[in-house]
Amino acid sequence: MNAPVQQRWPRPADERWGDRLRLRLAVEHGVPAPVAEEAVAEARLACWESGRPAEELFGAADEHAAEVARERVPVERRAAVDLDGTSPRDRWATLLLGAGSGGLVGGVSLLVAQGWTTAVTPAGLAVLAATAVGLAGAAWGVLERRAGRLGRGWAWIAAGAAGLVACVAAADALRDRPALGELPVPLVLLVSLALVVAGAKLPQRPATLDAGAAGDPDEWFARLAGLLRGRYHLTRADVRARVEEARGYWRDSGSAHPGDEFGTPEVHALRLVEDSPEPRRRRSRVQAWSCTALAALCTVTAVRTALEEGFGGELLWRAAVVAVVTCLAVGAWRRSAPQRDQDLA
Repeated sequence: MNAPVQQRWPRPADERWGDRLRLRLAVEHGVPAPVAEEAVAEARLACWESGRPAEELFGAADEHAAEVARERVPVERRAAVDLDGTSPRDRWATLLLGAGSGGLVGGVSLLVAQGWTTAVTPAGLAVLAATAVGLAGAAWGVLERRAGRLGRGWAWIAAGAAGLVACVAAADALRDRPALGELPVPLVLLVSLALVVAGAKLPQRPATLDAGAAGDPDEWFARLAGLLRGRYHLTRADVRARVEEARGYWRDSGSAHPGDEFGTPEVHALRLVEDSPEPRRRRSRVQAWSCTALAALCTVTAVRTALEEGFGGELLWRAAVVAVVTCLAVGAWRRSAPQRDQDLA
């Protein structure tokens, strides 16, 4: 019996549960791989010994993943990562992965629409620069918000938007310029793949807490509010209530600094929301609105292509993009919906 216990699950449904547990531990909670594998192995052993399904023993895989993270990962490590299990410190890895992924999507689109080569024009280069500047500003802004620095986040987003507008204006001014030459589309795919590999291989900086939280009490509470709003997506009213509650408790405690009572803002912010499904639900709602808007834009583009050019390769890939983004939007809306069984319980 030892061999099957160590190597496989008793039932296919249990194996799917274990795979989801491993995924949730890695993606959402940033649990180190050895700790995650230990938790999965213990659950598998319990299924064999009890003869009961994993979900009956431990509940839903997502809930058990959260419980494992709370019990086996120090709160300082859990507080140093966001809801996606990544540290806002990993900026360059995020940028490389995003650029590489976008390049792969664009390269495949060019391959379908234009074949093995594509013309390189000054206007096209300006559009490429606009996309890069806009996405970089948005990415940096999101990372700053996840770190609780809302002002700096909006500044980066505004800078990215300004750069995008400037590059689009340049593209419009250069649209009549002749092509500079031909670019092999496979080269775009190879460069994009290299960026993805570089982003994946780039050593991640340790998920440590920011040492800048030892300022005056007002700075500490401002950082707490920024984390609750930017990382955990709480409403302004919820943030104001929680910060005022923490401020009142600190005043009553007589501590010289809120950090003496609560620890760092990251740790206290996590403790305030750790047992609530609302942060992930609200994050899914933001993703749902974003995907819905993108799906609407892609649909308009596909309809325009159908009316102007008729059926063809370009229409096919645009329709495929619409289908993918729509599926992402539907999934995000489902995740953002309240779980009625739990809410009524």
